[in-house]
Amino acid sequence: MLIILYLFLIGIAAGFIGAVIGIGGGIIIVPFLTLALKVPIHIAIGTSIISVLVTSLAASRLFLKKNITNIALGLTLEIPTAAGGIIGSVTVAYLKNKVLFIIFGCFTIAAGIFTYFKNNYIQNKNIQLNAGKNIKTDLHGLKNINSMQKNSIFNSEYYDQATGKTYQYRVKNVIYGCIASLFAGLFSGLLGIGGGVIKVPAMNIFMNVPIKVATATSNYMIGITAVVSAIIYFYNGYINPYITIPVAIGVLIGATAGSFSAGKLKSRYIVAIILIIFIAIGASMFLRAFNIISF
Repeated sequence: MLIILYLFLIGIAAGFIGAVIGIGGGIIIVPFLTLALKVPIHIAIGTSIISVLVTSLAASRLFLKKNITNIALGLTLEIPTAAGGIIGSVTVAYLKNKVLFIIFGCFTIAAGIFTYFKNNYIQNKNIQLNAGKNIKTDLHGLKNINSMQKNSIFNSEYYDQATGKTYQYRVKNVIYGCIASLFAGLFSGLLGIGGGVIKVPAMNIFMNVPIKVATATSNYMIGITAVVSAIIYFYNGYINPYITIPVAIGVLIGATAGSFSAGKLKSRYIVAIILIIFIAIGASMFLRAFNIISF
């Protein structure tokens, strides 16, 4: 019974953090299950895949209502992401635990550091519009854009609830984003992290997408990738309902609360959260691979 309570609570925490920073919560769930509860990493990843799906369903709905999500960009990047998810989900059965720990640890550390140091540069390039201006959407769910932005359907604008201002941005290097999304899907299938650990930094750093838009768009995408991966994990027997159900229920509650809070947090706080969590979790998983630490 106590174990179920632990799983439920970690689900709440993972769902909340995952919704706020757009990573699906898997970066919290997998380390907790493997390091603290000694769950085999393949089972932990299967549990995380289901939780990522729940996070996406809970968080993306609210982000869409706030018109923060860039739908056109998300649907475009999801094509290579889904392809990568299939490859990763099939490949994971052939990899040893140590390899998975090393991959998980190294990439999360790198992603956190790059996002932190690059974010201020990206934000300084955003063009600020009238504070508090209401943004209308067209039939396709895309935000109206002015004449400067008509050269791309991906360019858009969003209202930042935390600052009370509206920001306009130009999306760049879409081809790089597609390449990054392929790897995001691959790592999502391998590690159960939802791909946000790659997609959020990639959109923010390489594509000039503001961190809040990247977070919202990532939440929108990860559910689609998770469905594909979950089917393969279930087929391989890597989803344990006794572990998955309490975690998923907690994630649903946490993700709902997190998506309400995300719009009220300033971007620099979100980036700081990403840096701290990514480095701490990444270092722990990397050290665990070599049995330097054991919880």
